[in-house]
Parts: sequence; C-alpha cells; structure tokens
Amino acid sequence: MEAVLPLAGIGFALGWPIEWLVQRFPLGQGTAPSTRRRWVAAGLTAGLFAALALRIGFEAQLVPALVLTALIVPASLIDLNHRIIPDVINLPGAVLVYTLAVIAQPDRWLELLIGGAACFAFLGSAWVVSPKGMGLGDVKMALMIGLGLGKYAFTALFAAFVLSTLLSGYLMLTMGTRARKIGFPFGPFLAVGAVVGLLFGPDISPYLLGGR
Repeated sequence: MEAVLPLAGIGFALGWPIEWLVQRFPLGQGTAPSTRRRWVAAGLTAGLFAALALRIGFEAQLVPALVLTALIVPASLIDLNHRIIPDVINLPGAVLVYTLAVIAQPDRWLELLIGGAACFAFLGSAWVVSPKGMGLGDVKMALMIGLGLGKYAFTALFAAFVLSTLLSGYLMLTMGTRARKIGFPFGPFLAVGAVVGLLFGPDISPYLLGGR
C-alpha cells in the first residue's frame, strides 16, 4: 500500500511529457501548447497508476497493466486533437504489452494472443465496412489492448461501444439530425474501455459472457 504514492508519482512523471507528443502529431503541422492538457495528462496517468496498484496489487501482472495504461493515455489525447493514433504508439506498444503480459503470466500466452487477434478482426471488419466511421489507428489500438487483456478485452470493447452509443444518443436528443454530421474519435472510448477491463474485467466479464 505504501508504494502506491511512488507509483502515482511515476505515472505523473510519465504523463507530464505527453503534451509534447500531442503537439508533435501530426508531424509537420503541430498543435498549440496547452498547460491544462499537460496537467490533465499527468494527473490522469498518476491516478490510473494508483488505481491499478490498489486493484491489482503488487503482482507481476501489474507491470503490463501500467505499460498499457501509459500508452493509451497519449494515444487517446492525440486522437482527440488530431483524429489519428500514431503507429509509433500502437505497433511497438502491442509487442511490448504482449511480451510483458506473457512474462508476467506465461500460462495466458494463447489467451492473450487470441484476445488481440479477436479485437483486431472485430474492429478491422468495422473499418472495412466503414473506413470513415472506424479508423485504422483504432483497429491497431484495439490489437494492443486485446494483447494486454486477453479474454477481458470483450469487456473493454463492450464498455467502449456502450459509452460511444450513449454519447451518440445524447447528441441525437439534443441536436436532432444535425448530430449526424458530428464525428468524434473512438480512441478515447477504447482507452476508457481498456481501463474498465484492467480494473473490473474479472468481475464484469462472467456476467457479459453468461458465466453467472
């Protein structure tokens, strides 16, 4: 318990330079710096690190959970500002998260691999059907999340789609047909879903899959 605060401090330190990444992408264009965004990124990463430490405990599986969290925060912020999720986060991140997860829990290697493949295939099919509605960056981000969560990736995707549907419904109610012209990035919803899966996946997943 006493190590939660140091972990939160590490999360804050990792979150602080995320603002630089947001300003950098897309390359060659740039974004105006934002002090508020810097504090939000650092505070959010710190809070999530602390929550994961409290929920998971100081077990081996905490390491890939922290790394995945450190990756989805900048990915979602960049997506919010630029409508892209850079491959430099998704692709090396997917390999790193899967490697650490397998090291932490070797008996889950196949489950994690299937989780990543299933997420990639599911969102990939949505991208094929509607490239304007689902970005390829979202598909790659889902791969990374699935490789880190395994069977709990279903919980993450479920949460992401529920939240995005709620937002769409709210916009339709408040704006009517004008809401159809409003697009919003899916990366932040995937990030929230990943956090739900990391924190509550073992508790929620059995209900969603009919195990209880």
